[in-house]
Amino acid sequence: MNAQIPQSAEAQLLVRAARPEDLPEVHRMLIALAAHHGDAATITPARLAELCFETGEALVLVACLPGSPARDPVGYALVTRRHEMTSGRMLQEVTHLYVQPPFRGRGLARALIEAARALALAGAAQRLTIGADLRNQGAAETYRRMGLQELPAPGPRFAVTLA
Repeated sequence: MNAQIPQSAEAQLLVRAARPEDLPEVHRMLIALAAHHGDAATITPARLAELCFETGEALVLVACLPGSPARDPVGYALVTRRHEMTSGRMLQEVTHLYVQPPFRGRGLARALIEAARALALAGAAQRLTIGADLRNQGAAETYRRMGLQELPAPGPRFAVTLA
């Protein structure tokens, strides 16, 4: 998936599916996103590659700035697919969305979301969801400005440690 979105006369933004050579920078951004939320990312680059390129359980979209000194991706969106079992509908979810701090405010998150939307439509998904941490009001405001529909909070969730 390639989508070029002009950002200014001197630079363009390119959103595309990640390639294996992008994964070291995506892994670094994933670690930064986890730290931002107070978590520790323990996924290895090899496991990330397996999930993205071998099992197909996740698709990573990357935002790049061609012609910029930043040669590596400067943002990413991780998209997963699942079936809603009560209806059988295909759903896609942006489970991670991250833009490196020096590149925020340039429309990269918006471009990543638009690329995820196009991907969902092309894959016959009936819905695309994007989560935001309750403490991340900036993300929530961005999504509202984009016209995304805010969903009601789900009920309590619980976990059982298995390993």
